[in-house]
Amino acid sequence: MTESQTAQVVERREQARLSIFDSLRGKGWLFTSLLAVYFMIVSLVIAFERENMLESVSLLQSINEREESLVGLNYAVSRTVISVNENYFSPDVEASGKMLALEVEALLPGLTRLQSAYPELGESRLALDRAVVELVSEPSRATIAELRSTMHRLVLELDRVTADVAANKLKFAERYHDSLTRMTDEWLAFGVLALVLVALVFKVFFRGLSTDIDRVRRHAGRVLRGEPSAKLVHGRRDELGLLMDSVNSMQDELARRESELELSRQQSFHKEKMAAVGSLAASVAHEINNPLSAIVGVAQAMDRECQSNSCALYGGVCHPEMILEQATRVMHITRQISEFSVPQSQEAELADLNGILRSTANFVKFDRRFRLIDVELDLDGNLPAVVLVADHMVQVAMNLLINAADALNQRRDEAPKIRVISSNEGNQAKVLVIDNGAGIPEEVLPRVFEERFTTKGPGRGSGLGLSVCRSLVEKAGGTISISSKAEVGTTVEIRFPIPMLGEDCR
Repeated sequence: MTESQTAQVVERREQARLSIFDSLRGKGWLFTSLLAVYFMIVSLVIAFERENMLESVSLLQSINEREESLVGLNYAVSRTVISVNENYFSPDVEASGKMLALEVEALLPGLTRLQSAYPELGESRLALDRAVVELVSEPSRATIAELRSTMHRLVLELDRVTADVAANKLKFAERYHDSLTRMTDEWLAFGVLALVLVALVFKVFFRGLSTDIDRVRRHAGRVLRGEPSAKLVHGRRDELGLLMDSVNSMQDELARRESELELSRQQSFHKEKMAAVGSLAASVAHEINNPLSAIVGVAQAMDRECQSNSCALYGGVCHPEMILEQATRVMHITRQISEFSVPQSQEAELADLNGILRSTANFVKFDRRFRLIDVELDLDGNLPAVVLVADHMVQVAMNLLINAADALNQRRDEAPKIRVISSNEGNQAKVLVIDNGAGIPEEVLPRVFEERFTTKGPGRGSGLGLSVCRSLVEKAGGTISISSKAEVGTTVEIRFPIPMLGEDCR
């Protein structure tokens, strides 16, 4: 699978992690749906108030019609009462009865209409019906007197009806006014609430979105310029959150590739340095070994001659054996330098870990920082071979020994000492580099493997040594860890897996 296909798969997986309510599109649809529900609620409330207003208007219209009918009925009743009073003393009772019967009959339709709303008028209507029948069939002053009494009772009832109609008219008018006022207030309240909600959404959602986008922009700019920057911390679960995660992943990938590039540069520099040292060592060894060979030959001849002739000065003033011993020592040193500087294979293969540690320790002893340091080797002679790049292990061992020497240069209270120990623990080869130096402060110990982090002073360290060591050890399938105590010393532990018999070493 190509890198582009892998990126597409990762992107699809990230998109699948987003629920509909997490994505920006989902949030937009959710906001639109809530807004639609809000306007539906507003419409229902306003429709309810509108129905109340229409009902109030209908009732007011009905009351007005009833009031008009009541006004006409009151006028007719007043006229009938006057007529009854006038005809009560009329000598022609029969004629008066017929005329009054006609006037009373004119009242009955109006009373019938009002009776549906005011049933208490029914008794008066029945009394008027009886009076009409009696006035037509058997008119008498007693009938007219009873009619006058009924009319007075009807006037009182109509007064109560008129007061009730006026009260209802006032009530329905107030109800209409209240509905109109309430609907106006609700319109204003809903409008203000809508503005507040929209403002909150813009402030909380869009302002946060804008702020986070600006954070991503500034962070990406810092990453592009190569400035050190912490990862983006966020709690978003939308597309912008995925973008932040992608930027963080990009930052990690850039850091990883930069680390690999720096590691490659370090290895290239190490190889070039070792090649230069090897070339110089070979030249120097060649130039030194030629006169040394002559000196050794002369010293051997002098030693044999003195011993065979029993020279009286042998062992006193004449010491040819010392010349031979020191010249042999110089030749041994040049041979060590030549052997150490021989270019190593850059492929992982079975290697003698003890031999690498021994040759590296012997080589670094020539550094002036090791003049007063006791380097003790405690190597397990039964340690099996491990699979690694020998040149990488040389680089790791040199870095650790030089770091230990730098730490020991700060100690004056006891003899500086470095111990290099190898041992076989089950299926792992363990290497310990122990010093009794100043130690590492507890608060910075977790950061010692960070790239560009160093506790040394300016110009004394780049902060890449331990980072490179960890990378090289892990590349060989091993692990590296550090334990330290201030003013006691530091221990670096490295473990490599021991290959099983017949296992592929690649």
